[in-house]
Amino acid sequence: MKKLGKNILFFAILGMMLLIPGLFMTSKFMEKNHLANGKNGVHAKLAVEPADSLDVIVIGDSESYTSVSPMQLWKDYGFTTYAAGQPGAKLSETKEVLKTALLKQNPKVVMLETNSLFRFETVSNPTQNRISNIIYKHMPLLKEHNVWKSPFMELRGKTYKGFAISSKVKPYSGGEYMMSTAKKMKIEETNIKSLRTIEKMCKDNGAELVLYSAPSPKNYNYKKHNALSLLAKQEGLKYVDLNTEVESMGIDWSRDTRDKGDHLNCAGAEKTTEFIGDYLINNFELQDKHDSKIATRWNKLLKGYDKKFDKAKYKTRENAEIAFKNMKSFDF
Repeated sequence: MKKLGKNILFFAILGMMLLIPGLFMTSKFMEKNHLANGKNGVHAKLAVEPADSLDVIVIGDSESYTSVSPMQLWKDYGFTTYAAGQPGAKLSETKEVLKTALLKQNPKVVMLETNSLFRFETVSNPTQNRISNIIYKHMPLLKEHNVWKSPFMELRGKTYKGFAISSKVKPYSGGEYMMSTAKKMKIEETNIKSLRTIEKMCKDNGAELVLYSAPSPKNYNYKKHNALSLLAKQEGLKYVDLNTEVESMGIDWSRDTRDKGDHLNCAGAEKTTEFIGDYLINNFELQDKHDSKIATRWNKLLKGYDKKFDKAKYKTRENAEIAFKNMKSFDF
């Protein structure tokens, strides 16, 4: 009996420890105290964005927030964007991010980076998902168990509307990666179903969904291009494959990638963002808000961004020279 009482007391204390943080771990609290980082941090960051303030929302995995710079789009075109990607995101997780964004935002365009369409995902259990969501709602510490890392992550560099600035240079030297072929890569049916759910969410909220593929030799090839082109045609969606525009954008794989062709660094992202900005302006009616009420807030953030970006871009040139010399030293 005494042992039973101890067990009850233990679980009561444990329950309180998990429930009490839910009273103050709001999105505003998480963002203000730099705890909204990591994979789930994007939900808190989106939740504190002012209502109806975003024209374009970019979703997907890490290929999304390393290829589109919202502050550059603001500076050059005056429309507002948020890069709401998650590292290693599955399409079902991206769907939840979009759901969070659409609670307060009414974007004109949602851009989905397509790498997640090729990420294998098991069929989820709806009942299990509902139970998990209820538990996470009242016990957020279970979902945000790694928030202790966030202050340290914050010291490594601030993101700007989701975009991560990187000055790292690790060249890709694998040769041609977009060799023409008629073959197609298979896209799993579970991912197609998730895509159609995302399509419906966009349509119901008055947004147009656009598929795009960020330049990445590690993740893309022509078989994927063919599969995505066909899928976009079948679904009646616009599709932009930047891997077929590498030459026109001036991407230099010896300088513009941070990790041997997986992700772009700031120099590469500057080129892709310019291309995407031109595409959006030419295909959608996006308003220049440089003279609107939100301009003061965005321009204030832009000052910090410009300073950090310019410093990172200069560092990128230095790192590229070092990488080039290291490559030459291995030539025999």
